[in-house]
Amino acid sequence: MKTTIPVWVKVVLPIGISVTLFVFIIFGIHIPDVEKRLLEQKKAQIHDLTQTAIDVIEYQRKLAQQGKITEKEAKTQAAAIIAGMKFGPERKDYFWITNYEPRMVVHPYRSDLDGKMLDDFTDPKGKHLFNDMVQAVKLNGEGYVDYMWQWKDDAGTIIPKISYVKAFPEWKWIVGTGIYINDIKKEAASQVAKLIFYTISIFFFILILSGYTIMSGVHTNEALLLRERELEALNRELEDRVAARTKDLKDSLEDLKRTQNQLIEAEKMASLGNLVAGVAHEINTPVGIGVTTATYLEDKLKALTAAYGAGQMKKSDLDKFFETAEQSLHSISANLLRAGALVRSFKQVAVDQTSEHPRIFNVKNYFNDILQSLSPRFKNTGHKIYLHAPEDLTIESYPGALMQIFSNLIINSLVHGFDEIENGVIEIKAEPEGDSLVFTYTDNGVGMNEEQLSRIYEPFYTTKRNAGGSGLGMNIVYNLISRKLNGTIKTQSKPGQGTTFIITMPVNGEKK
Repeated sequence: MKTTIPVWVKVVLPIGISVTLFVFIIFGIHIPDVEKRLLEQKKAQIHDLTQTAIDVIEYQRKLAQQGKITEKEAKTQAAAIIAGMKFGPERKDYFWITNYEPRMVVHPYRSDLDGKMLDDFTDPKGKHLFNDMVQAVKLNGEGYVDYMWQWKDDAGTIIPKISYVKAFPEWKWIVGTGIYINDIKKEAASQVAKLIFYTISIFFFILILSGYTIMSGVHTNEALLLRERELEALNRELEDRVAARTKDLKDSLEDLKRTQNQLIEAEKMASLGNLVAGVAHEINTPVGIGVTTATYLEDKLKALTAAYGAGQMKKSDLDKFFETAEQSLHSISANLLRAGALVRSFKQVAVDQTSEHPRIFNVKNYFNDILQSLSPRFKNTGHKIYLHAPEDLTIESYPGALMQIFSNLIINSLVHGFDEIENGVIEIKAEPEGDSLVFTYTDNGVGMNEEQLSRIYEPFYTTKRNAGGSGLGMNIVYNLISRKLNGTIKTQSKPGQGTTFIITMPVNGEKK
């Protein structure tokens, strides 16, 4: 006897499985990882901010070395600037300075500790946190230390905190700043609450859609039973229906091709998004120094104005303000020029990446812009990139396509080629050959086996699927070279012997 599975089972079962998988991914994988990812982001942030403070101290030390101020004055000014630096949404986060003894140099909220020895200082759990900071910088020059500390200037509220400390060995100083774990938990809880709200909304939407689908399925099943009784009459229409199905399959294939093209375009825009994020991260340091110095100068101006209004201003006060203003304006100007150079470099690369029009450009200068835009991806690693190209090589081509091609190749080397390699080397050579230009791209990474080499340009093929790889990067490279630039690409690689790409493309430029 033939068993008929009810329509509602056929509909509810796959929907139930899908919902279960969705809930597992959200609550079992994503939500537990929110706080961890936030912590890593905040640690990276205080790492960069501490480097900004170190830059301020280094600038004061250089002034002392140049004889413009004494070393004592340099230390005093550096400590005052650091103590005045605040950041965070509530501007409650701050920096402090100790030395190697350890002795407190300056602390904006614990002035009672200034100048005191801290070797016996412990947090409420008995941890010698300042001794741990000294050990961290003596071992690696920098490090993270977790402990218990008061909330801002409220000595009655003690909560967990993690700090990043970095040595300034020339003065035997240790500069540090930290983040409160409670802030991270609060932010993570906010994100989780939003995610739960959206998940529940989607779940209810699925329930409503499931009910509608079940009702539609019941009616459809009744119609199918009726059609079964009319099967003999419908057999005459089989040929027409097969033709219609063939047309549907062709339409589905076209949809699939369009979807693939959309994914490729999405991958290109994601690359531009990563470029934007990296450049924004690079600009943070000079802009941060400029803002901090401007704030410090504003405070000094207010103090001088108050002294003048009270009739207590002395010539020495005015002289000292002039000196501070000169130093601060020099720092602001230098850092704004640095930020401006980064923006100009990124602007040209970003415009080219989104443009479909060819233009004339100098190959070496443009590749330097590409490497500067990608520098956030490798500047804090041991990897090096070398460019070899004639100074006067100028071509007419599509710079945006070249940006996409070589950024994908470089990122491919960083992610795949230099897996577990600390000191990778990438070399890019550009050589004109008649009416063509030949690029030779080489890295000394892990290389590829024969199977990987044969499938490298296949769409959606990746060896890093679980690490977020899309498998579209090298497919985009191949399509841009063969279709956009009318060129060719050859690949040479063996396991453990690195990888070489040879790209040949026709050009309409000339050497000038």
